Amino acid sequence: MTSNPTSSPDPIPNIATASEAFHTGDELRERWRALMGPLGFSERLLWFAFVDTTGHILPALNQLPLDGPPEPYLADLLMYRLSDVIDGHDVVSVAMLITRPGADAITPWDRGWARLFTTAADLAGVAIEPIFRANAVDLVQVSDPRADGRSVA
Repeated sequence: MTSNPTSSPDPIPNIATASEAFHTGDELRERWRALMGPLGFSERLLWFAFVDTTGHILPALNQLPLDGPPEPYLADLLMYRLSDVIDGHDVVSVAMLITRPGADAITPWDRGWARLFTTAADLAGVAIEPIFRANAVDLVQVSDPRADGRSVA
């Protein structure tokens, strides 16, 4: 949902909903929205969390700075490390959110990182959920045509 002067602000779900299971991309977006609270970010970060077999985001959120342009080495290294955590029993996938300053639409930078994370996850055998991006005005899914058929927890 993109905000504009005539639309109502994107409501922040109650933080208690962040611990509820999700089964669709819209529900995952709502979990991220509850976790992030008011929008507006001063740094470029990747937030990621593990998802269990029941579709719950595990309580520990992790951050990784995304200081420069999309970097394949960083994406590959992250997914390689995450592949050690994904065990298929307690943790089955990873949810990711890119946050950054600005009030613009999805940019090539956003798509570039999402594409790299998706490709690296495929190569490392890491199941990921749809990737989202948040800035000062909205929290939206970064569409990847190769991932459109991906199921969510």
